[in-house]
Amino acid sequence: MGPHGDIADAGWAQARLNDGSNVSSRSFSYPATAQPVRLYLIDTAVKQTKAWGTWFKRNPKLTIKENNRINSGASAAFEHGTKLLSIIAGPETGVALGTPIEVVIYDVYMGNETTQKTDSGSISVALQQARIHHLTAATRLPGVICLASGSLQAAQSAGMEDSINQVLSAGLTVVVSAGNSNQDASAYVPSAYGTKPGVICVGASSISNQKFASSNYGPAVDLFAPGEDVRTLNYDAPKTGVYELMDGTSPACALTAAAALVELSKNPSLTPAQVEENLRAQAYAGAAPAPLVQVVAQPEVDSDGDGVTDVMESFFATNSSDPAVRPARPAVSQADGQISISFDMAASLFNAANPFLLNNGGTWSVQYSEDLVIWENVEGTPVAGTAVDGKLPVSFSLPATAPSGYLRVDVSMPATSN
Repeated sequence: MGPHGDIADAGWAQARLNDGSNVSSRSFSYPATAQPVRLYLIDTAVKQTKAWGTWFKRNPKLTIKENNRINSGASAAFEHGTKLLSIIAGPETGVALGTPIEVVIYDVYMGNETTQKTDSGSISVALQQARIHHLTAATRLPGVICLASGSLQAAQSAGMEDSINQVLSAGLTVVVSAGNSNQDASAYVPSAYGTKPGVICVGASSISNQKFASSNYGPAVDLFAPGEDVRTLNYDAPKTGVYELMDGTSPACALTAAAALVELSKNPSLTPAQVEENLRAQAYAGAAPAPLVQVVAQPEVDSDGDGVTDVMESFFATNSSDPAVRPARPAVSQADGQISISFDMAASLFNAANPFLLNNGGTWSVQYSEDLVIWENVEGTPVAGTAVDGKLPVSFSLPATAPSGYLRVDVSMPATSN
């Protein structure tokens, strides 16, 4: 297990990210990860003068670049973006405090925050600028776009959708807020694009793990995150131990963007779709109406940083010290009313007398899921072939009568194997 940090009194929202089922906890543990990542914050500008700059500098792992103004004139809106950054990585209130993060800010507001907000054209331009920066920066870093602005009325935007498609193709994960109209998020932009792999649309949950009253919902929403009384820095005068509270899908989006940054720092080779898949796989499924984002405080060891843990590399008989060598994906096929999953595992671990009990005391299973969140073991008997160069071909079949879904190999090694 990896190192981590702890905040004894973090408030309910951060605490719920560690354990979605524990409604009384107020403590939060965050992983200490090594790979630098980049946050593209498309929002208001971020306040960095005097007290605000001093406040953010209390997190030595956070580097804030200058505000990039999308529209003409000087920035006039600061509060919303400053609060979101404090939720992502600010001292005391941040989630990704153990992760080295560089922030690139795009101020897309037309003017002030009350009467002159943003539009789809400004957001599209910011998305394109983030893409260009990601592709041309002197140091290429895994990146996440946090976009907690959207249409207040049902809308479509071909330009914004094209920009999102391009940033996904460039390898940037996109996290968007579902919106606060208590309507189907599929009718609004950019939340409608949550159906795209790699675009994570986030709804807001309440303290009781239900949908926050104003949060949008529906098939475009991938995950929920706390969106009621979420702690931010005290905007008017940042001060230790003094906080403001924020409601809605904006703080939920920021919390999820932080979780995505942590995931990318742990596994920098992940594609946007894989980041989304990992967050969904780790989510707490007991919340309503969709799974609740979780932050794993102690990530499993991945010695070579290739996105595959040492446990899985050991099981699949690949080298955990060589980032160029990753296990091959298990092959899935269907014929004669059967679905089969086939893969190579370490021959030294296979126990012919008890196939799911490994020779080192670990266990493995084949699991099935309809939604990448809830996984259940599948009953059956694996069939082993002939080992070659320490790798044993194994196949596992089950009747093809279940609804369409996903299969995976789950492995648990004894503590001493780590």
